[in-house]
Amino acid sequence: KIEAVGAEIAYQENVENSALADCINTYAADGYDVIILSTNSYEETAASITPDYPDTQFITINGSVTKDNVTSYAVADEDQGFMQGAICTVLSANQKVGFVGAMEITPILNGRTGFEQGAKYINPDVEINAVMTGSFTDVAAAKETSKAMIDAGVDAIAPMCDNAALGVDEAAEEGGIVAVASGEGQESVAPNAVVCAVIKDTSLVYERAFQDYLDGKLTGDTGIVKLGAQDGVVYLSDWYDGAANVSDDAKAQITAAYDALASGEVSVDLG
Repeated sequence: KIEAVGAEIAYQENVENSALADCINTYAADGYDVIILSTNSYEETAASITPDYPDTQFITINGSVTKDNVTSYAVADEDQGFMQGAICTVLSANQKVGFVGAMEITPILNGRTGFEQGAKYINPDVEINAVMTGSFTDVAAAKETSKAMIDAGVDAIAPMCDNAALGVDEAAEEGGIVAVASGEGQESVAPNAVVCAVIKDTSLVYERAFQDYLDGKLTGDTGIVKLGAQDGVVYLSDWYDGAANVSDDAKAQITAAYDALASGEVSVDLG
Protein backbone atom coordinates (compact mmCIF):
# COMPACT_ATOMS: atom_id res chain seq x y z
CA LYS A 1 0.00 0.00 0.00
CA ILE A 2 2.88 2.35 0.74
CA GLU A 3 4.57 1.39 -2.51
CA ALA A 4 1.33 2.10 -4.38
CA VAL A 5 1.56 5.81 -3.52
CA GLY A 6 4.99 6.01 -5.14
CA ALA A 7 7.42 5.19 -2.35
CA GLU A 8 10.50 3.02 -2.75
CA ILE A 9 10.23 0.30 -0.10
CA ALA A 10 12.43 -2.33 1.50
CA TYR A 11 11.87 -4.66 4.42
CA GLN A 12 13.45 -7.38 6.50
CA GLU A 13 11.64 -10.08 8.45
CA ASN A 14 12.47 -12.05 11.61
CA VAL A 15 14.96 -9.46 12.81
CA GLU A 16 16.29 -10.19 16.29
CA ASN A 17 17.00 -7.30 18.63
CA SER A 18 20.70 -8.08 18.36
CA ALA A 19 20.56 -7.31 14.62
CA LEU A 20 18.26 -4.29 14.83
CA ALA A 21 20.99 -1.66 15.08
CA ASP A 22 22.64 -2.89 11.90
CA CYS A 23 19.30 -2.82 10.06
CA ILE A 24 18.55 0.73 11.16
CA ASN A 25 22.05 1.95 10.34
CA THR A 26 21.89 0.39 6.88
CA TYR A 27 18.50 1.84 5.99
CA ALA A 28 19.34 5.28 7.36
CA ALA A 29 22.70 5.36 5.59
CA ASP A 30 20.97 4.38 2.34
CA GLY A 31 18.73 7.42 2.62
CA TYR A 32 15.38 5.92 3.56
CA ASP A 33 13.16 8.68 4.90
CA VAL A 34 10.93 6.47 7.08
CA ILE A 35 11.86 3.38 9.08
CA ILE A 36 9.00 1.40 10.58
CA LEU A 37 9.68 -0.84 13.57
CA SER A 38 7.06 -3.58 13.63
CA THR A 39 6.92 -4.20 17.38
CA ASN A 40 7.31 -2.39 20.68
CA SER A 41 9.98 -4.92 21.66
CA TYR A 42 12.34 -2.93 19.40
CA GLU A 43 11.83 0.33 21.31
CA GLU A 44 14.59 -0.03 23.88
CA THR A 45 17.23 -0.98 21.32
CA ALA A 46 16.12 1.71 18.88
CA ALA A 47 16.14 4.44 21.54
CA SER A 48 19.94 4.68 21.47
CA ILE A 49 20.06 4.86 17.67
CA THR A 50 17.24 7.13 16.55
CA PRO A 51 18.92 10.34 17.84
CA ASP A 52 21.77 9.67 15.41
CA TYR A 53 19.41 10.16 12.47
CA PRO A 54 17.36 13.30 13.18
CA ASP A 55 16.25 13.59 9.55
CA THR A 56 14.82 10.06 9.51
CA GLN A 57 11.29 9.47 10.75
CA PHE A 58 10.90 6.35 12.89
CA ILE A 59 7.49 4.75 13.42
CA THR A 60 6.91 2.04 16.02
CA ILE A 61 3.86 -0.22 15.83
CA ASN A 62 2.26 -0.78 19.26
CA GLY A 63 4.93 1.43 20.75
CA SER A 64 4.74 3.71 23.75
CA VAL A 65 7.21 6.44 22.80
CA THR A 66 6.57 9.56 20.75
CA LYS A 67 9.31 12.18 20.74
CA ASP A 68 11.49 14.09 18.30
CA ASN A 69 11.66 11.83 15.22
CA VAL A 70 9.87 8.81 16.74
CA THR A 71 6.09 8.28 16.58
CA SER A 72 4.15 5.30 17.91
CA TYR A 73 1.02 3.82 16.39
CA ALA A 74 -0.99 1.42 18.51
CA VAL A 75 -3.50 -1.14 17.30
CA ALA A 76 -6.65 -1.38 19.40
CA ASP A 77 -6.37 -5.05 20.36
CA GLU A 78 -9.06 -4.34 22.93
CA ASP A 79 -11.55 -3.66 20.12
CA GLN A 80 -10.82 -7.06 18.59
CA GLY A 81 -11.26 -8.68 22.00
CA PHE A 82 -14.48 -6.75 22.63
CA MET A 83 -16.10 -8.15 19.50
CA GLN A 84 -14.83 -11.66 20.13
CA GLY A 85 -16.37 -11.53 23.60
CA ALA A 86 -19.63 -10.09 22.33
CA ILE A 87 -20.00 -12.67 19.56
CA CYS A 88 -19.16 -15.56 21.87
CA THR A 89 -21.75 -14.42 24.37
CA VAL A 90 -24.50 -13.94 21.80
CA LEU A 91 -23.86 -17.47 20.50
CA SER A 92 -23.29 -19.26 23.83
CA ALA A 93 -26.17 -21.45 24.94
CA ASN A 94 -24.55 -22.06 28.33
CA GLN A 95 -23.49 -18.43 28.81
CA LYS A 96 -19.99 -19.73 29.50
CA VAL A 97 -17.37 -18.26 27.16
CA GLY A 98 -13.61 -18.69 26.85
CA PHE A 99 -10.62 -16.58 25.82
CA VAL A 100 -7.24 -18.17 25.12
CA GLY A 101 -4.39 -15.68 24.98
CA ALA A 102 -0.66 -16.07 24.50
CA MET A 103 1.83 -14.14 26.62
CA GLU A 104 1.00 -11.54 29.24
CA ILE A 105 2.10 -8.58 27.15
CA THR A 106 0.16 -5.36 26.66
CA PRO A 107 -1.59 -6.18 23.35
CA ILE A 108 -2.87 -9.55 24.60
CA LEU A 109 -3.79 -8.19 28.03
CA ASN A 110 -5.74 -5.42 26.29
CA GLY A 111 -7.41 -8.04 24.15
CA ARG A 112 -8.44 -10.00 27.23
CA THR A 113 -9.85 -6.87 28.86
CA GLY A 114 -11.79 -6.13 25.69
CA PHE A 115 -13.11 -9.69 25.56
CA GLU A 116 -14.39 -9.47 29.13
CA GLN A 117 -16.09 -6.12 28.55
CA GLY A 118 -17.56 -7.22 25.21
CA ALA A 119 -19.01 -10.34 26.80
CA LYS A 120 -20.53 -8.38 29.65
CA TYR A 121 -21.85 -5.78 27.20
CA ILE A 122 -24.13 -8.54 25.92
CA ASN A 123 -24.82 -10.20 29.28
CA PRO A 124 -23.47 -8.79 32.56
CA ASP A 125 -23.90 -12.22 34.15
CA VAL A 126 -21.99 -14.26 31.57
CA GLU A 127 -19.32 -16.59 32.96
CA ILE A 128 -15.87 -15.86 31.47
CA ASN A 129 -12.93 -18.24 31.45
CA ALA A 130 -9.74 -16.47 30.29
CA VAL A 131 -6.36 -18.22 30.25
CA MET A 132 -2.89 -17.27 28.98
CA THR A 133 -0.84 -20.21 27.66
CA GLY A 134 2.50 -18.38 27.60
CA SER A 135 3.19 -19.07 23.94
CA PHE A 136 2.30 -17.76 20.48
CA THR A 137 3.44 -20.98 18.81
CA ASP A 138 2.53 -23.89 21.08
CA VAL A 139 -0.53 -25.25 19.27
CA ALA A 140 -0.75 -28.30 21.56
CA ALA A 141 -0.84 -26.20 24.74
CA ALA A 142 -3.56 -23.96 23.33
CA LYS A 143 -5.58 -27.02 22.32
CA GLU A 144 -5.29 -28.67 25.74
CA THR A 145 -6.22 -25.41 27.44
CA SER A 146 -9.28 -25.09 25.22
CA LYS A 147 -10.32 -28.71 25.81
CA ALA A 148 -10.22 -28.09 29.56
CA MET A 149 -12.48 -25.07 29.10
CA ILE A 150 -14.90 -27.10 27.01
CA ASP A 151 -14.96 -29.81 29.69
CA ALA A 152 -15.88 -27.06 32.17
CA GLY A 153 -18.90 -26.01 30.10
CA VAL A 154 -17.53 -23.30 27.80
CA ASP A 155 -19.41 -23.50 24.51
CA ALA A 156 -18.06 -20.45 22.68
CA ILE A 157 -14.36 -19.64 22.54
CA ALA A 158 -11.94 -17.16 20.97
CA PRO A 159 -8.15 -17.14 20.58
CA MET A 160 -5.65 -14.29 20.57
CA CYS A 161 -2.40 -16.21 20.31
CA ASP A 162 -1.18 -16.06 16.69
CA ASN A 163 -0.30 -19.48 15.27
CA ALA A 164 -1.31 -21.26 18.48
CA ALA A 165 -4.87 -20.20 17.71
CA LEU A 166 -5.08 -23.23 15.46
CA GLY A 167 -5.12 -25.40 18.57
CA VAL A 168 -8.06 -23.44 19.96
CA ASP A 169 -10.01 -23.83 16.74
CA GLU A 170 -9.22 -27.55 16.50
CA ALA A 171 -10.45 -28.10 20.06
CA ALA A 172 -13.66 -26.22 19.24
CA GLU A 173 -14.17 -28.35 16.14
CA GLU A 174 -13.65 -31.59 18.02
CA GLY A 175 -15.74 -30.44 20.97
CA GLY A 176 -18.65 -29.28 18.85
CA ILE A 177 -18.67 -25.71 20.12
CA VAL A 178 -18.51 -22.23 18.56
CA ALA A 179 -15.21 -20.47 17.83
CA VAL A 180 -14.61 -16.86 16.83
CA ALA A 181 -11.34 -16.52 14.93
CA SER A 182 -8.78 -13.76 15.43
CA GLY A 183 -7.80 -13.62 11.76
CA GLU A 184 -8.55 -14.86 8.29
CA GLY A 185 -8.00 -18.50 7.31
CA GLN A 186 -8.55 -20.10 10.71
CA GLU A 187 -11.88 -21.47 9.53
CA SER A 188 -9.99 -23.88 7.28
CA VAL A 189 -8.99 -26.04 10.27
CA ALA A 190 -12.40 -25.82 11.96
CA PRO A 191 -15.04 -25.40 9.25
CA ASN A 192 -17.92 -26.42 11.52
CA ALA A 193 -16.82 -24.45 14.58
CA VAL A 194 -15.52 -21.09 13.33
CA VAL A 195 -18.49 -18.86 12.58
CA CYS A 196 -16.59 -15.69 11.69
CA ALA A 197 -13.41 -13.77 12.40
CA VAL A 198 -12.70 -10.43 14.00
CA ILE A 199 -10.06 -9.00 11.69
CA LYS A 200 -7.30 -6.69 12.88
CA ASP A 201 -5.80 -5.27 9.66
CA THR A 202 -2.41 -3.89 10.66
CA SER A 203 -1.66 -2.99 7.04
CA LEU A 204 -4.10 -0.11 7.45
CA VAL A 205 -2.01 1.15 10.37
CA TYR A 206 1.14 1.15 8.24
CA GLU A 207 -0.74 2.93 5.46
CA ARG A 208 -2.16 5.56 7.84
CA ALA A 209 1.24 6.15 9.46
CA PHE A 210 2.92 6.76 6.10
CA GLN A 211 0.14 9.07 4.96
CA ASP A 212 0.47 11.05 8.19
CA TYR A 213 4.19 11.36 7.43
CA LEU A 214 3.45 12.65 3.92
CA ASP A 215 0.96 15.13 5.37
CA GLY A 216 3.54 16.46 7.83
CA LYS A 217 1.54 15.36 10.87
CA LEU A 218 4.35 13.54 12.65
CA THR A 219 5.96 15.81 15.21
CA GLY A 220 7.48 15.34 18.63
CA ASP A 221 4.16 16.11 20.28
CA THR A 222 1.96 13.91 18.08
CA GLY A 223 1.23 11.52 20.92
CA ILE A 224 0.50 7.83 20.52
CA VAL A 225 -1.93 7.25 17.66
CA LYS A 226 -4.31 4.36 18.40
CA LEU A 227 -6.42 2.91 15.61
CA GLY A 228 -9.28 0.45 15.97
CA ALA A 229 -12.88 -0.16 14.99
CA GLN A 230 -13.63 3.53 14.60
CA ASP A 231 -10.89 3.70 11.95
CA GLY A 232 -11.85 0.51 10.12
CA VAL A 233 -8.72 -1.28 11.38
CA VAL A 234 -10.79 -3.78 13.38
CA TYR A 235 -13.78 -5.22 11.53
CA LEU A 236 -15.89 -8.36 11.13
CA SER A 237 -15.38 -10.94 8.40
CA ASP A 238 -18.28 -12.35 6.43
CA TRP A 239 -20.10 -15.25 8.04
CA TYR A 240 -18.45 -18.57 7.35
CA ASP A 241 -20.10 -21.92 6.61
CA GLY A 242 -19.87 -22.72 10.31
CA ALA A 243 -22.49 -20.02 10.96
CA ALA A 244 -25.19 -21.87 9.03
CA ASN A 245 -27.25 -22.30 12.20
CA VAL A 246 -26.74 -18.77 13.53
CA SER A 247 -30.10 -17.00 13.53
CA ASP A 248 -30.77 -13.70 11.83
CA ASP A 249 -31.61 -12.20 15.23
CA ALA A 250 -28.21 -13.23 16.61
CA LYS A 251 -26.45 -11.81 13.57
CA ALA A 252 -28.35 -8.56 13.98
CA GLN A 253 -27.37 -8.35 17.66
CA ILE A 254 -23.71 -8.88 16.74
CA THR A 255 -23.86 -6.25 13.99
CA ALA A 256 -25.43 -3.79 16.43
CA ALA A 257 -22.61 -4.39 18.92
CA TYR A 258 -20.00 -3.72 16.24
CA ASP A 259 -21.81 -0.59 15.07
CA ALA A 260 -21.84 0.69 18.66
CA LEU A 261 -18.11 0.09 18.96
CA ALA A 262 -17.24 1.56 15.55
CA SER A 263 -19.33 4.67 16.18
CA GLY A 264 -17.77 5.30 19.59
CA GLU A 265 -21.07 4.74 21.38
CA VAL A 266 -19.25 2.14 23.48
CA SER A 267 -15.54 1.72 24.14
CA VAL A 268 -13.21 -0.46 26.16
CA ASP A 269 -12.03 0.91 29.50
CA LEU A 270 -8.39 -0.10 29.96
CA GLY A 271 -8.30 1.44 33.40
